[in-house]
Amino acid sequence: MHPKPTRTIDLQIREGFPHQRLIVIPANVLDRCHALPMVGQLHVTHIGAYPSALHHYVERKTGVPQAILIYCFGGRGSLQIGDATFPIEQGHVAIVPPGMPHIYRSEGADPWSIFWIHFDGLQTTLALKSLGINARSPRLYVPDLPMMRQAFEEVYACLNYHYSDAGLLAMTSELMRLLSKIKLHHSHPRRDRQAVEDRILATLDFMEQHIDMSVSLEDLAARAGLSIPYYCKLFKNRTSHSPMAYFIQLKIRKACRLFDQTDLSVREIAEKLGYDDPYYFSRLFKKVQGCSPSAYRETIKG
Repeated sequence: MHPKPTRTIDLQIREGFPHQRLIVIPANVLDRCHALPMVGQLHVTHIGAYPSALHHYVERKTGVPQAILIYCFGGRGSLQIGDATFPIEQGHVAIVPPGMPHIYRSEGADPWSIFWIHFDGLQTTLALKSLGINARSPRLYVPDLPMMRQAFEEVYACLNYHYSDAGLLAMTSELMRLLSKIKLHHSHPRRDRQAVEDRILATLDFMEQHIDMSVSLEDLAARAGLSIPYYCKLFKNRTSHSPMAYFIQLKIRKACRLFDQTDLSVREIAEKLGYDDPYYFSRLFKKVQGCSPSAYRETIKG
């Protein structure tokens, strides 16, 4: 006698995930938000983050009065609006317009990690229009995860002001900054990958052309239009080195050529490479080449 097959239950969980964060702004505070001159234009009503949200499922047959912003920083899920279903993967921003029936869910085999914000205010419709968001096109792609996480944390940190007028204004300001970052940095996934690769290559060229200068990591990341963590990650993927380690190696290779082709002193070569301190230059040289500048010069002459 064969045992009866076991029926698999498709779990659907709205919230209650390990390590989740979830804040609902109290109704009396929202009344104050509507009354405050600038805050009433755009403000947070709910905010949270769900890491590895297995079985996450939300269905709202009549929508909600606020816009809902979801950013996926890991895993996969989907958003359904009307008859259209939109896959959501790492780097996607999904925004559900107010009053729009919708379903969103996490992918069972690869559950998404998301942060989310419900926002409201007199400028909500204009904000969505500025981003090009509507029910037929609810997604944007913003691949800079560290930048987006930091922007979210800056919104969330405003809760520490205990709903003071200043804190609510700060939260509105940070929400607008988050939306502006989305507008500035979004692109098509395939085009974005090529554009980012071009920006990384442009910083490589910049290093080559300014080998005689002192260049900071902050400057390089700014030239690429990326946050420092994301720039470092992409640069290392491209070169197998961190940006500053790569720049130092360029300088040391140039130093080797100068030692080989000229009679310039260690101090003079250090100055040509942007180092005011010849002793610091000598330490870097030894770290990269395995010998001091004087020992290297003796080797190539011998």
